[in-house]
Amino acid sequence: MKKGRLTLPIPEAIVVKLCVLKLVLLSLVSIVIGCSSSNSANPASVLIFSTDYGLGVINGATNGPDRHAADTDDAYAVTLALQANLDIQGIITSFGNNKAQPSFESARRGLAILGFDKDILRIGAEGFLDALPVRFEPLGGEPAVFCVNDGVRLMRDVLDTNASGMVTLIALGPFTDIACLQRAFPDSFNKLREIVGLVGSRDGKPVLQGIDVVDFNFAMDPTALGLVLQQTEVAFTAIMFEVSQFGILPTGVIDYWAAGGASLEQQFYGQASQAHAQYWSAIFSQTDGQALFDAHTIFYLLNPQLYMCTDNMHGAAVVGGYPDTSAATTKNFFTVTPEPVQRPQDATVYTGTVRGCTSFVDPDSVTLLEESVQASVKRYQGADS
Repeated sequence: MKKGRLTLPIPEAIVVKLCVLKLVLLSLVSIVIGCSSSNSANPASVLIFSTDYGLGVINGATNGPDRHAADTDDAYAVTLALQANLDIQGIITSFGNNKAQPSFESARRGLAILGFDKDILRIGAEGFLDALPVRFEPLGGEPAVFCVNDGVRLMRDVLDTNASGMVTLIALGPFTDIACLQRAFPDSFNKLREIVGLVGSRDGKPVLQGIDVVDFNFAMDPTALGLVLQQTEVAFTAIMFEVSQFGILPTGVIDYWAAGGASLEQQFYGQASQAHAQYWSAIFSQTDGQALFDAHTIFYLLNPQLYMCTDNMHGAAVVGGYPDTSAATTKNFFTVTPEPVQRPQDATVYTGTVRGCTSFVDPDSVTLLEESVQASVKRYQGADS
């Protein structure tokens, strides 16, 4: 099968004129300005990342048992944010692409090479959230919450330090720590401006190049996402599989970087990305490189006018069993649809209102995403010289 970029389907009935026709990329990541979105986050706002960062972790994927390399797309969401000079005040690493501790070390290394040394990195959840709060008998004054960790505490502190509505939470991994924040510190949680998450699909059963796959960030902790979905205080934008599947960091670029590239930063990111890019390309033969799934969250935040998004869509998290990352056996599905879906009788169903982003306005936006990611791997602008 011929390798190359996937062709992006744009509905023929939809004709939308771009207010910005061309993105000029110089030495920095460019931000396309000029269109507005009534429900999009303000790029000037504070960011918290909840992420299962895995750059350079070459074994132990899927929270430990798999031998292959962990996914690296989280790292490129962070580089986009750094080079756009967004105000990142928290990066919380959790289980998912790997275990929480290797994820933390991966993020520490990936940030250090860029010269980003702010003390905002914390370890989050080590495993999925219990469906009900843990309680004690006799009560003895202990709280009925058993999920709080250093990452959740940092999220709380960032929210309590900033004005209400100033903090956007970027969800790149399981929603465990986000649900814990909501459960343990609801007043802090409700100060969020918006959650922008890499999650969701129309039918809950995504297919990539003819292969059944799972909605990983949902699959690793379905109940946690369900709890976040059903709350009504904080807006929730889902960057859905229908659009997030498009965009790659090509193997040629990764190999060039790994061989020395134009900088030490590129060399590090190239070498740290090679193992997973090779694993991914061997399975999905039309993708010659590293898929950029998570990078869409920040690209959307900076350029909402490039995405086709619909407000007030119906999100339904169907939880029929324990977390399961096998498309063949899972009983858990997350759908984002214009109309409510039929509720199964043999599962717990969490529902809520979602802003769903399903495609680009123009196919050329895929190229803009790819070029922006490549331009973002450089020394952090705020680093000491």
